[in-house]
Amino acid sequence: APYEGGVRCTLASAGHPLPLVLGRDGGVRAVARPQTLLGVIEDETYTCDTFDLTPGDSLLCVTDGITERRSGSRQFDDADGLATVLAGCAGLDAELIAERIQRLVHEFGERPPEDDLALLVLQAE
Repeated sequence: APYEGGVRCTLASAGHPLPLVLGRDGGVRAVARPQTLLGVIEDETYTCDTFDLTPGDSLLCVTDGITERRSGSRQFDDADGLATVLAGCAGLDAELIAERIQRLVHEFGERPPEDDLALLVLQAE
């Protein structure tokens, strides 16, 4: 929801990789806590996390097809690979961030991905 000075977001991870926020200064932070994968436990209760995006901040949400992309025995998100790539996107708009991450994920493995790859980038104005 927009508010003076930015956008307030509320979400629950429900087992997905944690959403990341890229600040205008290039800093990256996770904005949700890990929770059980949706549908694994009947009647599971999920906790929502609320955070603010200030103008220029970018929110990145991905499926595990991105973080678990393989190259031999390595995964794309080993050693915080996704956060490192996102930090390198400071100053880019949402479309360019999405394009860069998509390209790097595809280039990471020698074979085509075996899992779905989905990502969403939202940038506060």
